[in-house]
Amino acid sequence: MSRRPLSAAIGTALAGGAVCAIGALVDPQAVLRGWLASFAFWIGLPLGAMMMLFAYDLTGGRWGSVVVPPLRAMVAVLPLALLLLVPVLILLPELYPWAKAAEAAHLKNRFYLNTPFFYGRAAVYAVVWLGLALATLLRSGRGRNPLAAPGLILLGLTVTFASFDWFMSVEPDWGSSIYGMMIVSGQLLGALALATLAAILGGRTDAGQRRDLGSLLIAAILLWFYLSFMQFLIVWQENLPHEITWYVARLSGGWGWIAVLGALAQGALPFAALIWWPVKRSRGGLAAICLLLLAAHLLECWWLILPGLEGGFTWFAPAATLAMGGAGMAVFLWRLGADRRHSGRSGHVTRADDLMAEGVRHG
Repeated sequence: MSRRPLSAAIGTALAGGAVCAIGALVDPQAVLRGWLASFAFWIGLPLGAMMMLFAYDLTGGRWGSVVVPPLRAMVAVLPLALLLLVPVLILLPELYPWAKAAEAAHLKNRFYLNTPFFYGRAAVYAVVWLGLALATLLRSGRGRNPLAAPGLILLGLTVTFASFDWFMSVEPDWGSSIYGMMIVSGQLLGALALATLAAILGGRTDAGQRRDLGSLLIAAILLWFYLSFMQFLIVWQENLPHEITWYVARLSGGWGWIAVLGALAQGALPFAALIWWPVKRSRGGLAAICLLLLAAHLLECWWLILPGLEGGFTWFAPAATLAMGGAGMAVFLWRLGADRRHSGRSGHVTRADDLMAEGVRHG
């Protein structure tokens, strides 16, 4: 693998980090807002990748033969992604009203939203995810994985509660039981889009595999759209003042246009394109759809979090995205290259390779 992409990723991380460091001296709260919103995007990719790998271990299929390596490389980014939460943990009162004693006094859920319990839950999430990540890197895609089913259950539960804690609780008076599943569906879609894009750029896909991956992307888009629309429909139908305020903030002003853009770019447009089979089978067409989905998912993460924070959007959000993304992509590219070199030296045959060979033999 060329060193140029790795060098570009490191340079991007340093540039974004420098902007955030300067911003922390001028307006630390604005930097934290952008940091949390961007963290929501980058932590979702390794978590979504783990879910996809466990699902592949349970079901198999030709689609996994080309996306298992990039999915495994995404999982390797998880330790770094968790470290990116440290600034938020240190400065909780800057982002979360419940972390301020005066504002938390009136909350009915302060038995759950309090600093010691929050830290304890975060530690549990980290331990569970790192353990599952280790199991994924050691076993996934290499045969039967007995941890696949319980791993999916654990991931579903912990990611749901982590989304409540880290993202939904910026507005502690509001709650939704669908919110966690909506976050999970976005993570699955983002991880699948990035893995598909990496496989295409690596020149490792044939027309049949691209068709399968395109079909999986359609399923992920429908899942995300269904959960997002159902939450909106339920809140709109009930029309309760303490619930509609969440959407009022996100449908007012420029955020309303972001909502429309997200529905089009992460829902209607890629769905309409992917049901046209020439797009699914085309390298360029499928890669373009994946880029669109990733950009739309990033906007969705900003849309979910920033309107609920005092001050709203900040231009430090793009800077934080570049800082986190550059560092994460550097680890991703390094791990992907290391896995390919190891496979080339050892001649190791994974379950994915066996399935691909079997598919070739049987047409």
